[in-house]
Amino acid sequence: MLKQWMIGGGKVDSVHVEERFHKWVEEMRSDRYITVTMFQLEKIYGTSPEAQAFLAEVVKGQAGVAHPQAPSCKKARMYKVLKEIVETVSTGSKGETTVSVGGRVRSGEMKALIAKQLGSSMASLESQGQLDLKTGAIKAKKPKKEKSAEKLALEEVKKMEAKFKKILNFVPAAKSDIETYKVRNSHELVTVLNNHILYVESIFAEVSEKAQTPESAVNADAFYDFCDEFKPRLATMETDVKDARRRIQLAKGPSKKKKAEADENASHGSGSAEED
Repeated sequence: MLKQWMIGGGKVDSVHVEERFHKWVEEMRSDRYITVTMFQLEKIYGTSPEAQAFLAEVVKGQAGVAHPQAPSCKKARMYKVLKEIVETVSTGSKGETTVSVGGRVRSGEMKALIAKQLGSSMASLESQGQLDLKTGAIKAKKPKKEKSAEKLALEEVKKMEAKFKKILNFVPAAKSDIETYKVRNSHELVTVLNNHILYVESIFAEVSEKAQTPESAVNADAFYDFCDEFKPRLATMETDVKDARRRIQLAKGPSKKKKAEADENASHGSGSAEED
């Protein structure tokens, strides 16, 4: 894959070579469980009173798993039980040389190749079965459905559209609050908000049209480039909106709830002073 990447137009930015020598001592404990029917448990441990008491403790708290060939048979129900504890100690040493290549894949063909090869491995790992400690059943995880590059790029545009829409809705209300609550030194702030609203109105139709593009018609790289074009201005607008919210809130004063709490605290404080 690396050879194909380099030949296919992947730009290599760095090559790193590292040699290491390891010595180790490792102690490990493994608890090995088996899931068997009650028939098998009685065959393994017997039917004496002591064995019956032990098995009652083992299955307590477990719902058990119905036997696939005899689901209605009570004694065929399967339970998890500890088979053995294995303790191992290992020592050793090894030397290794690591070579890593870092870079950015620029070719669309190579991107697809890497995504295909890595994707199958990750899907295999995510779908590995897991043991349910309560029931003893092994449950396989359903692999997550990966989103396509086109879908992710389209979602990016839709998020940007939503942010612009919030600004369109916020600015008229903010200007009204600035006037109502007489926010101090607000002339420059109003001018900035007016400029932002004019800018958003000039590009919002284009952004909305882009956000309505069918996924099948999306060019992921072009859509990301489209978003990158607006991100710096959007970041500035979000900073100014945050500042406007803060200044309006200061002009409004504390909320009724906070004011009531402050009055209550003040009354408690004056009451304590009088007692003293």
